[in-house]
Amino acid sequence: MINNINTSSLRVRFVVLFVLFLSLQGIAQTQDTIITLKDAVEIGLKNNLELLAAEKDVAATKGRSITSLGIEDPEISGEWVEIPKGSGVSNYNERNFTISQSIDFPTNYIHRKKRGDLEIKRSHLLLEERKLELRAQIETVYYQLVASREQLNLVRQNINLAQDFLSMAKLRYNAGKAPILEVKRAQIVLANIENELSMVQGNYKKHQAVLNALLAFPDEKNTVPADSLSYRLLNLSLNELMQNALNTHPWLLINNLSAQIAGKNVSLAKGSYLPRITGGYSSQTIGGQPFRGIEAGVSLPLWAPVNQRGQVMESKGNLAATQYRAQNEILVRKAKVKGAFGKVVAAREQVNKYLSDLLQQSEDLYKLTLRSYEEGKVDYLKVLDAQDSYININKSYINDLANFKIQVAILEYETNQNIVQ
Repeated sequence: MINNINTSSLRVRFVVLFVLFLSLQGIAQTQDTIITLKDAVEIGLKNNLELLAAEKDVAATKGRSITSLGIEDPEISGEWVEIPKGSGVSNYNERNFTISQSIDFPTNYIHRKKRGDLEIKRSHLLLEERKLELRAQIETVYYQLVASREQLNLVRQNINLAQDFLSMAKLRYNAGKAPILEVKRAQIVLANIENELSMVQGNYKKHQAVLNALLAFPDEKNTVPADSLSYRLLNLSLNELMQNALNTHPWLLINNLSAQIAGKNVSLAKGSYLPRITGGYSSQTIGGQPFRGIEAGVSLPLWAPVNQRGQVMESKGNLAATQYRAQNEILVRKAKVKGAFGKVVAAREQVNKYLSDLLQQSEDLYKLTLRSYEEGKVDYLKVLDAQDSYININKSYINDLANFKIQVAILEYETNQNIVQ
């Protein structure tokens, strides 16, 4: 019997140690990294894989710009003729060496060089736009993560309130002042809140995973926000924001550059009407007597009504389409700035309502109702209603405050303006 007890005890100890080992392994494998929003943006701009790919796109565009000059390789040929049968190559009677080069009309190279420079500028602007977008994405997810953490703390606070209410209900029941129904109802409320906790924890993990991906964190690292959802009253001017957006937003500049590139394509298409220039040099030996020659020529676009004319029509159509897109982007940018500004104003008004009286009133109401319940002046339903009101108002405040900061981040992207929150 004693041996059986000792064996069972050893088994229990082994299981406990094994579970503890697994827990320590999990802790060792996952490391929480506490970072501020500023740090998160800096890390993202340095490590984000899409951004690194965009930087390589710039290098690729520079390579295409060099290649697009289109300088053809020269042609070099040698010829040995009139060699007697059975003799070596050195017994030729005639030897010819020729080198020839064909080039476009010089102005076409100038247009290609300018087009390449414009394409490089556009690739840099595309990189800047990606940085601007990434910053807004990081700020949005960071605020969502902070809001999830605050919601998590609020649910835990709600659990404490429900536990306190359950304890009071039990005391009142034991004292004969309340029916068992109050205790059962308090137990159900506590169970529902505990179920809500797992859902909120899931939201927190989801936003954490998204932020980890944006920052290109390895699997063993998790971001933990150091900042809180602070509120700062912003004095924003729609006119100033609009002007800044129209003057500096990368998408507008990108569309303008695209129109300029399309203009260079029109110039190159028209340049196809110009002749190609061919030059060459030859060295010839006939019967031991050396000769030299020079070759020059041009190619005439005899099929211009079919080939060159079609190129010009296509390039002009592309230019017109690109110009329309550039004009449309201005209209779209104006609409997006106005829409983003309106959402910021609406979100700011919501937050101000909570700060003015709603938060304090809901807290005072809950404390007053709870005190009245302890004194037997109100029933448990009044307490539950006051508790629900208090918690729901705080939940809404957290969501609205996070939404306000997210809308400001979106406004920053739409206007290319860094707004201090």
